[in-house]
Amino acid sequence: MILHYLKIAFRNLWKYKTHSLISVLCLAVGITFFTVMNLFVLRFTGYRDLPDVERRVEIMGSRSFLNLDNIDYLQSLHIEEMDSLIVGSFSQTDIELSCIDQNQRELPYMAKFQLANERYFPAHNLKIVAGSARMLNENEVVIHEKFARRAFGEENPIGLFIGINKGLEKEYQTYRIAGVVSGKVYSEEIHTDIYFPLTYLPNSAFTVQTTVKEGVSMQAFKKRMNQVYLEPGNEDSHIWTYSLDERYSEAIWIELGGFLIGSLILITGIVNFLKFIIQMFYNRQRELAIRKCVGSGVTGLFFLLFAECFCMMSMALLLSMCISELTYTFASQYMVKEITSWFELTDVYWIQFKVYGMVLAVCLLICLYPVWRIRRTSIINMVMVGTRRHVFRNAMIGVQMTISLLFIGASCIISLVMKETIGSQVSYLSEKEEEHTLMMKVNSIRMGLNQEAILSDIKALPEVESFTKTMFQPGSYISKKYMNDQFSYYVKVVTGMPDYFRFFRIPMQGKEVEAGATNMIYVSKAFNEQLQKDSVQGTVLLDDVEYQIAGVFEHLYKEQAGDTRNLGTAFLPDMPSRGGYIYFRISPHADMKATTDKLTAIIRKYVPETLPLEIQPLSGNGNSYEGTIQMMYYGILIVAFISLLVVALSIYSAISMDTMSRQKEVAIRKINGATPQVIAWLFGRVYILTYLIVFAIVLPLGKQVAIIAFQGFDAPYRWDWAISIFFGMALLIFLITVFKIWQIMHVNPATIIKKE
Repeated sequence: MILHYLKIAFRNLWKYKTHSLISVLCLAVGITFFTVMNLFVLRFTGYRDLPDVERRVEIMGSRSFLNLDNIDYLQSLHIEEMDSLIVGSFSQTDIELSCIDQNQRELPYMAKFQLANERYFPAHNLKIVAGSARMLNENEVVIHEKFARRAFGEENPIGLFIGINKGLEKEYQTYRIAGVVSGKVYSEEIHTDIYFPLTYLPNSAFTVQTTVKEGVSMQAFKKRMNQVYLEPGNEDSHIWTYSLDERYSEAIWIELGGFLIGSLILITGIVNFLKFIIQMFYNRQRELAIRKCVGSGVTGLFFLLFAECFCMMSMALLLSMCISELTYTFASQYMVKEITSWFELTDVYWIQFKVYGMVLAVCLLICLYPVWRIRRTSIINMVMVGTRRHVFRNAMIGVQMTISLLFIGASCIISLVMKETIGSQVSYLSEKEEEHTLMMKVNSIRMGLNQEAILSDIKALPEVESFTKTMFQPGSYISKKYMNDQFSYYVKVVTGMPDYFRFFRIPMQGKEVEAGATNMIYVSKAFNEQLQKDSVQGTVLLDDVEYQIAGVFEHLYKEQAGDTRNLGTAFLPDMPSRGGYIYFRISPHADMKATTDKLTAIIRKYVPETLPLEIQPLSGNGNSYEGTIQMMYYGILIVAFISLLVVALSIYSAISMDTMSRQKEVAIRKINGATPQVIAWLFGRVYILTYLIVFAIVLPLGKQVAIIAFQGFDAPYRWDWAISIFFGMALLIFLITVFKIWQIMHVNPATIIKKE
């Protein structure tokens, strides 16, 4: 019987294959989006899975995070109300190190490291898979299992050594690998590869946690800690303590917001899916009547409907996995690693299976209602009358319209905000020049030490016309303070080679200084106007350092025009010999892929394969925060398009089902002289009225939320996007109704009456 139900289900789905495919696609997108949002939320709420989380507290100084002296002092107090301290560094840092195997062969790697004490590992659910993680010796480290496999393969790393150059001067120090751990800390943006003892960088900022002993209330513990001062006699050095729920109170709102957004798309897909399945089930009244006549019971009718749900849900799950695979691959190229590292495909697949089971269970329960309703309807009524009430369906279309309007409005506002930020960035280069300019990051000590040799070889290539260097990538700055007689301001400062303006085609009034010139500076037109108001000429004082003004420019490359949050910008032609970003202008007739391969081959003469290279066209946004913002915008735009498509298909499907079940009524109306306008209003009035009601509710609420979310931007206050959305969706509903009415008006009424 199971095969029979599946065969019937597949036959009926194939009969309406277009609607079935759209329902599967919408459901797959809903599952994928909900899964991603679920993982995003879990990143902020993962602290709830920590051991003894209800007794866990975080300890901070009144001014900042604690340092090693503060930690030693706290431990020396032997406070009875708390257990030993859980200490880790405030943030991760990149480090270049050499892994020394048993054959004394050294290979350099880039790794993420942080500092930790021995209690950090069990307190963050990190399992010790080899050796020990006690780190009693200052020259011992603990590495992560993934890094161990990357650096040492299947070789046991316990007892082996890593070497570290502490700077470009080749100051070398070795550390013994004492332990290997597995797992991931919830608060880490990316897997930490190596853990050093706290004494490795004693002046770092540390996060300090502890657990309150059993029997001690949180209030009593806080009262005790209020009596502790990091500097005895200094009342400004008191301790702040937070329970983890207090420390991460904002995570509750992130969780609610994330689940709400993810659920909206999933609900849209489920509603569209169930509406199609159930309405198609109701339209098969005669088939169901015949099944009842031959003895089919409630169980048979239920499995008949549930088999179709199972087939479509299974196809949606497979399609969702394919979408996840493609999305992950694409995102890895265009989003920064700190974002893509939140999601691993194994976690994605596991959550998708759980969502699949949850949705299938919900469908199983919902399927009971139409079966119960069909069972209570007489056979004569099923054959002669059928069903015409679609209150649930129309309400769900209203929900879909609400969700679609929210996402379309969000994509419009984000697009306008991006135009105010990224869109206002100044570039004096043409698109082709940007495409033929390569940006290379000096991201390793090995590359920095061999930079001159690498540049010498690259400049010899006929495809390379010129090059320059900056300390930061385009759009990034450091801030320096400028003070006049009344106020202090912050100025955005970029450091690079003196030929920066010539390379990026930036108009500049002044002279290009010689390489190696000190205490020289170029100022923007906006900054120069402020200097003239302050009667400052020739020189300027920034961070108590006096600079001689060498020239005035309009904007730096990728500077945001009209930014009033800073006084202006400045450029320091004092580039360090190593580090930063190098830009190569490539001949317009050269093949960019072949040129990039040549550059890579030259660099690999000096930099081993184990160290990553970062070379990309200046026009690309791969692995940058600008690319991440654009990727997220495109994601919301795709979701908005899909939600709009779901609304369009829902209305199309609903009108199709209505016209199919009410063919006799339409035929009689046509015979009695009904015009296309009358029939169009007959089928389309429900959706037009629903849309007007939904828009009247969603617009003011959405506009207010946008004003709160995008404070300081003009986009939420504009009305053009709201008017465009209103008429755009209204036109879509109108065209769908007109198309279906055009179809039914071309059907011969006599054929329908004869068939009935």
